[in-house]
Amino acid sequence: MKVSTLVSVAFATTAQLVAAVPYAMPGLDSNAVGGFESIEVRGAGHLHENFLKKRAIDNSKQHEDTGKGWVGGIQAGNVGKQMVNRREIRELYDYRLPGDTQNGRVYDLFILAMRRTMYRSPADKNSWWQLAGVHGRPFVDWNGRRPGVKGSDLRADSVGTGYCTHGSTLFPTWHRPYLAYVEEVLWASAYWEIQYEKDPKEKAQWELALEQLRFPYWDWALGNADLPPQIRYSGHTFRFFPGRKSADFPQWENPLYTFKFQKGTYDTGSNFGNDRFRNWFRTLRHPPNENPGVGDNIPETRNTLTQNGPSIRAQTRELLLRSLPMDSQANIRQPNLINTASDPARWGAFSNRVGNNGASVESIHDGIHVWVGGNYGHMSSVPYSSFDPIFFLHHLNVDRLFAIWQAINPKSYVTPQQNGGGTYGVHWQREDNVTSPLEPWLRNGWRLNSDTVRDTASFGYGYKEVPKHDYPNSPTGLRRFAMKAVTDLYSGSVSSSSKRKRDSYTNEENDGLDKSIVANKYYEWRVDVSTDRSALNGSYSVRFFLGKPSRDYKQWAFQPEFVGDYVVFTHSMEDPHADPAAVNTQITGSVPLTDAMVKAFSSNLTSLNPSDASPYLIKNLRWRVIDSEGKPVRARKVKGLKVSVSISHTTLPTDEIPWTQYGEWTFLTDIARRIGRDGGPDKVGIIPDLSSTSSSAAPTTTQAPAYGDVPTSTTVAAADSTTEAPASSTDDVESPSSTVVESPETSAVEASSTSSDAPVPTDD
Repeated sequence: MKVSTLVSVAFATTAQLVAAVPYAMPGLDSNAVGGFESIEVRGAGHLHENFLKKRAIDNSKQHEDTGKGWVGGIQAGNVGKQMVNRREIRELYDYRLPGDTQNGRVYDLFILAMRRTMYRSPADKNSWWQLAGVHGRPFVDWNGRRPGVKGSDLRADSVGTGYCTHGSTLFPTWHRPYLAYVEEVLWASAYWEIQYEKDPKEKAQWELALEQLRFPYWDWALGNADLPPQIRYSGHTFRFFPGRKSADFPQWENPLYTFKFQKGTYDTGSNFGNDRFRNWFRTLRHPPNENPGVGDNIPETRNTLTQNGPSIRAQTRELLLRSLPMDSQANIRQPNLINTASDPARWGAFSNRVGNNGASVESIHDGIHVWVGGNYGHMSSVPYSSFDPIFFLHHLNVDRLFAIWQAINPKSYVTPQQNGGGTYGVHWQREDNVTSPLEPWLRNGWRLNSDTVRDTASFGYGYKEVPKHDYPNSPTGLRRFAMKAVTDLYSGSVSSSSKRKRDSYTNEENDGLDKSIVANKYYEWRVDVSTDRSALNGSYSVRFFLGKPSRDYKQWAFQPEFVGDYVVFTHSMEDPHADPAAVNTQITGSVPLTDAMVKAFSSNLTSLNPSDASPYLIKNLRWRVIDSEGKPVRARKVKGLKVSVSISHTTLPTDEIPWTQYGEWTFLTDIARRIGRDGGPDKVGIIPDLSSTSSSAAPTTTQAPAYGDVPTSTTVAAADSTTEAPASSTDDVESPSSTVVESPETSAVEASSTSSDAPVPTDD
């Protein structure tokens, strides 16, 4: 079948793009192998049931013994039980198939599949344009899922929204079939790529690579959250290529770096909106302004991510390990006993950002979006974010955390919650629950719901932190494995210290840690935030410091006193018929403080005990607010903004119980109250006439460096802070609506809890 003619995606100016002529896909000819349409992709789960799942469980050739356990594939004697794992992108890049002399065949196949999918016509439902458009723009139905079709609850008057669910109990579950479907399309694209290989021996290797191919994830809680080189470089050098000799392997543009819109898909009349994105012919990260022709600023993207890296890691650890659902300490002696009662509050606190305390998987996810996109980039806008290829790498990690959380909390799942504004597939007045349809996703003509997407194996993949095949009859054994994996991956300053990794600490820090750890327990600290997502008519951030913020707000994220951001990621994608007064726009999240406080042991903090830490925080904790353009806003002017400090008496891992055990979280209200509603002195860092200020003029980078021999450990420089702030005010601040207590003045905390979770018992 003749390959569809496609628009060139070579890096070009806007004028060059307009002048580009259609051409066949590079490396393919019009008489080559049959077209993509020969494999039908009908809906989430179709290909996985007919190809991916079957091949994953039936082909025993997939196994590989590295001496460190089985990597992906199927262990001999375990056929029919193990799904192929999705791999972290850096792991996939270095993954070597049995029989290959070097790494990279599966990764190169992934790049080929991405490129083929991106080249498809926007009129094709399986093109990148339409797959990304399911999430938000261009706000049209996908694959015929429109009002009036069989089994559809979609409303004809619900326009101006996408299908995606945010601020909803369905947030994790809706994205699972979305990601699975995109993975199906890529797998089918990869299938056709390997048909160009005619050498039987090489063809067999490519078929093995196809069996191992799953969409990789980006674990942003590792490596200080820095962008992996596979994502941040503009070029890709192939190490394998179907049908070509090594001397003829090409160097191509990296499809993970950007997506280029075909002419007309973002023009007036395309329903792409009237936003700044119609000025740009490709996706951008941290562009310095909205002007046509502007480029990325990858160094600023990396800086912003790495400055928040410690906070991301700590939030991820606490999210997955907080207050584990076991009945009592007796379960140490009964390792197969799992709490049989479902805990609604537990799912609500994990799944989304509405009406909870602490970080949720959605609130952590929100920060990654804005830190990647910057003030103006695609990832910072809900309806446009999915066009950037990093969106899927990011959300695949969210799905991974969802799968890990399921293993740790086997009796807690989707619980009813009032919808937070409506989508194209969800009425704004409806109560969402486990049977609510996840439009537009179908399997064999039936609508998927949260109950039918529980198991990743039903979509033909797994994650190494959740090896269900090793614990087929032991949910507690699986929980133990997952909890230890989380602790090992995301340990913090205190838990690293407990494992005798103190060589990186100063004597003062060691002294502070010694005073903080008593009977293998210490105090974790965090800031809890509650705010109105509609307060500034767009995304905004609450920036926290341990020390005095600079008077120059452009330096806030880069000064040593900066701790982390709480990000409000929002855009009006609600049902236009929704009553704003009836929609709950209050959202919650948190920013961890413990790791930053450990660094303060070398200055004026002596321990993490409340008697030492509370006075320190009253003197040093500060917060500021910046809007979607990076400009400062008076904190007291942000509707619904409430800040409080919380504390948890936490148990360090031991040989018997090798994971962190968080105690109940308790609000200490007097700390934030004594700091004041503006997070410190009213006018510090606030320029009186904001109308005369502009966002920082970041350097314009039209192209990132090509990925090849560039070192992967590039240091990200941060700006320095200079000016000190005056002393603190004593304005009052409202605390989040919950049970609260005053900060204790001794190291023993005897306070009522604000958490709905039971005390953290140990587990065998």
